[in-house]
Amino acid sequence: MRPRACRPYRAKTKGKVERVIRELKQDFLAWATGQPMPPRPMLADYDRLAATWCTQVVATRRHRTTGRVVAEAWSQERQLLGQIPDRVLAGCRGVGVRAPTRVIDLGALRTVGDVVEAPPLADYEAVLG
Repeated sequence: MRPRACRPYRAKTKGKVERVIRELKQDFLAWATGQPMPPRPMLADYDRLAATWCTQVVATRRHRTTGRVVAEAWSQERQLLGQIPDRVLAGCRGVGVRAPTRVIDLGALRTVGDVVEAPPLADYEAVLG
């Protein structure tokens, strides 16, 4: 897996990432301000604080779009998750196993009626180079 930079202010690619950051800045930090912390907090203290926030605040919320409680939806959907393939885990561990690249036939998709956005090659070269 290799991180890729995405174009700024592009809702299709950045919105999901920026929403999480906004959630942390606006909600988690405001909540964490009132929580007791040791005089010299360490990373593990912040991890525990984030886990508590997820359990007490995030998991109890009702999702605006679906109307479902987050913790209930997660427990139902978690059962649908499959095992991560060994080749993916090996790649994450740096073993050097690469997942095969998929080739998407844009022409075939267009004939079906799907609209496919093909960014210019320069966008990819800018990220890689």
